[in-house]
Amino acid sequence: MKPMVNKKMKQSDPFEYYLIKKVGKTIKKYNLIEQGDRILVALSGGKDSLTLLKILHDRRSFYPNQYEIMALHVVSNLKCEGATDSSVLEDYLQENGYPYHFVHMNIEPDRKGGSYWCSRNRRRVLFDTALKMGFNKIALGHHRNDVIETFLLNVFYHAEISSMLPSQELFEGRLSIIRPLYHIPESDTRYFSKLYGFPAASCRCPVEREMKREMFKRMLREIEQANPRASINALRSLENIKDEYLPGRLVREDISI
Repeated sequence: MKPMVNKKMKQSDPFEYYLIKKVGKTIKKYNLIEQGDRILVALSGGKDSLTLLKILHDRRSFYPNQYEIMALHVVSNLKCEGATDSSVLEDYLQENGYPYHFVHMNIEPDRKGGSYWCSRNRRRVLFDTALKMGFNKIALGHHRNDVIETFLLNVFYHAEISSMLPSQELFEGRLSIIRPLYHIPESDTRYFSKLYGFPAASCRCPVEREMKREMFKRMLREIEQANPRASINALRSLENIKDEYLPGRLVREDISI
């Protein structure tokens, strides 16, 4: 499929133009993509991963450093894994000319693991496939809301200050995870999905029991009603750490109180 980006895109497809420019700034800020990169796009079939695939594909026509992309979808023996039906997704990829590869995964459900268990198994397949096929980067569709929600989950449930990174090296640098939608709000991927008629994901991981993330989604929406820049400020705060106002530097003995 020929990339849709051209000089008239700002007038003909203003919203995609806006997303491509914003993703481009994120890529430049964290040096996410370099000349000759071979990037595997983790495709669940949901709005976020489909947005990521289209943006990374279309922006190549005015990005100086050329890179290769391929969508990878993990087909599980479980009835539902939070994605569209694999046949519907494959039809969509074929119709739009996206290069893709499907990998089948047979696993036994572990209901104690929840959504983390689902994610861990898919990640294992992604890593193995990327290394076997010679890809040096895996692009994940996590957006700004995911980053903030993860931060809140870690604060309130794991007692630590941490979140997702825009880029992370694995296997001694042989493979990297990148998150080009790092500064894109979920509302933008939702709108983009409707705008281009992406296939709709209709279910969750079949062993997911905990709904903590939904609680933080609701919390963030309520805060944004009072302060529209709340999520922007929350993400910026992760890069504006003032150690002098954090108690960690004063700890002399690790004592649980």
